[in-house]
Amino acid sequence: MPDSNALTPQLVIFDDGLGTFGPLVDVRAAFELRCGLGTMRERIERAVGVDACRLLTTPALALLTAETTSRATSGGALSGEIIAVNGRLLTLDAIKNLSAGEVRVTAADEIVAARVDGAVLAHTDVLAAIRAAARSSTVVVATLASAPWDITARIGATLAEDLELFRNSATLATVDRRVLRPDEGQAFGKHAIHIDRSASLGPYCVIDASKGPVIVGAHVTVRPFAVLIGPCAILEGSTVSERALMKASTVIGPHCRVGGEIGGTIFQSFSNKSHDGHLGDSFVGEWVNIGAGSDNSNLLNTYSEVIVRLDVSSGLTRTGTQFWGSIIGDHAKLAIGTRLMTGTTIGTGAMIAQSRPPASLVTRFAWLVDGAEGAKFFRFDKFMDTARAMMLRRTQQPSAALEAVLRALHTRATGG
Repeated sequence: MPDSNALTPQLVIFDDGLGTFGPLVDVRAAFELRCGLGTMRERIERAVGVDACRLLTTPALALLTAETTSRATSGGALSGEIIAVNGRLLTLDAIKNLSAGEVRVTAADEIVAARVDGAVLAHTDVLAAIRAAARSSTVVVATLASAPWDITARIGATLAEDLELFRNSATLATVDRRVLRPDEGQAFGKHAIHIDRSASLGPYCVIDASKGPVIVGAHVTVRPFAVLIGPCAILEGSTVSERALMKASTVIGPHCRVGGEIGGTIFQSFSNKSHDGHLGDSFVGEWVNIGAGSDNSNLLNTYSEVIVRLDVSSGLTRTGTQFWGSIIGDHAKLAIGTRLMTGTTIGTGAMIAQSRPPASLVTRFAWLVDGAEGAKFFRFDKFMDTARAMMLRRTQQPSAALEAVLRALHTRATGG
């Protein structure tokens, strides 16, 4: 983090629960969704200049969030002033120069940020307490992510901001701005190309920075004949397969393996799509495996707005865009040749191994195979065996907190 000013109030980041992110927030708070070089939380911390001392999320996710972020998620009042920031905030200029006692809200009256006394954290309804404690209220122009497509829609702007925001961070500490060497391939375009000194590229790779920056992170491997088109970021420890096409507005999070054609898409981390196949305008959680030859559609034949269903308990949601592909929840597994229709949502832990495209909403832990009669679910013990096997391949293992959250999700999804 940048050097913190001794007068900087403590930072609190909250998830107000007003976003609709479907299965992507089953095992994480909304502020832990990746949007560029970092998550929304990490970007807010960089903008304010201090790590958050408290993260506010649902009781169901509090323990897991504390474990994965090394930040406190419980406790009473804090002494002195705090800066409280909505964890869905994408446009960080909206929190600059907050005055003491000021709360900033959107035109829809959603809290963006506030600078108030830390005593508000003693209240059950912290957001109501923030409003009550504020001495002034300012309406600001700010973008709060309300759905996954709000995050992917501004990947280009986010990456451009992040190059400055993370400039003195470990993320960019060993990154050089340079073109490809002759033994690596060819690069062109007016925007910056940033390549970590530990990354391996080529030969015969192509980087096109004509329309946005390209960032290749630490220990990334980009195999021969791969093409990266900016704005694009391939983050720490990930591998891009031979002949892969990473199209514009793509962020591949840490420790992923990707191939085929991917565009307008975010991979959270630790997920695989190593083989040929198309994935466009989508958001992929963690520990997902997408089999060879799998494809998704991101545009309707009618060229009309994509309308999706994000949860079994919700109605239809308008995306406001012609282009939206898929949401794929954590630990989902797609067999070879899986076809996903426009606007498909795949629930956490679903297993799809059928020749026909699944429904536009696949429930959590669904077990979809050819010839199955009626709804079937992944048995939880078998699901955890699969999760452990995949995670062990990356020297990871599920914690007790993660398993507890997954078990509760499974119970709700299956009714017992």
